[in-house]
Amino acid sequence: MLSRAFSMLVAAALGACSGTLEGASDAGNDAALSPIDASRDAFVGRDANVPDAWAPDAYVVPCPTGAFCESFDSYTVTTLVDAQTFGPWRASLATPGATMDLDAMHTTSGSRALHVSIDTGATAGGRLYARDAVPLVAAHPTHVYGRLNMFVQPSGTSIHWTFFGIEGPADHTSPAAGRAASYIMSSLPRSGVNTFSFVDGLGGAADYQDCWAQSMTNMPVGHWSCVSFEMDSVARHLVMSVDGTQIEMVDQTGQGCVAPVSGTSPWYGPEVAALFVGAWSFHPMDAPLEVWIDDLVVDTSPVSCP
Repeated sequence: MLSRAFSMLVAAALGACSGTLEGASDAGNDAALSPIDASRDAFVGRDANVPDAWAPDAYVVPCPTGAFCESFDSYTVTTLVDAQTFGPWRASLATPGATMDLDAMHTTSGSRALHVSIDTGATAGGRLYARDAVPLVAAHPTHVYGRLNMFVQPSGTSIHWTFFGIEGPADHTSPAAGRAASYIMSSLPRSGVNTFSFVDGLGGAADYQDCWAQSMTNMPVGHWSCVSFEMDSVARHLVMSVDGTQIEMVDQTGQGCVAPVSGTSPWYGPEVAALFVGAWSFHPMDAPLEVWIDDLVVDTSPVSCP
């Protein structure tokens, strides 16, 4: 079910394709990094009448010491293009069929949020990647927590689309050490409705791993939800909550994997070399999708939704 999704991810991480996720333009960034950091870096219809759950500026909270926080309000850029850089971010945009910008249509604080739109029939999307410019990422943690606010409308589905993830070389204490690894928060559909899900990716020439854990919780449509998470690569433990209620947990293994990998295969996770946020569909959308994301927090200490 997800084999195409992660095969594309692995290909991009190994530099085998140009432009699918990040493109060959990343080579210029690698040249400025130390050999160790460069090797880590390589792994790697709106309805304006629907009110937001929170009024703008009602959600401002201090950023915890040592955390990475992003409200998307401090930049002069609006429309984003592929390979564009600003602040700690590098944009990855697959077209035709997708746009990405910072706009004010839906926000939970300040004046803008990250907005990605994907058209019907498109296999496309937009993401922002943060790497060693972010101290939290530069430390290459194996255990992170976080939260983000998400507004979805319209809510088209595809076989698999993603909205947040971490990636890097697999934890060096694991049997998969050195292989490209990722923990991803995404949507898998159930009865034509988006649900919250986790996906695990593990690179390998012949045995790449593409595994999933699908919650029973549908994505809210037309109002903000706060999605919080824990991702522990050493313990292979993942937790996702929505508005303070736990909806999915992975301990060691998920619910299944793409053949020929066993469905009980351990979810070996990354030493974080990059994190990404946005909306990306690895298969054609059956209807339009628009996603706004605001007030992202990632930390090595627990982070909860207010």
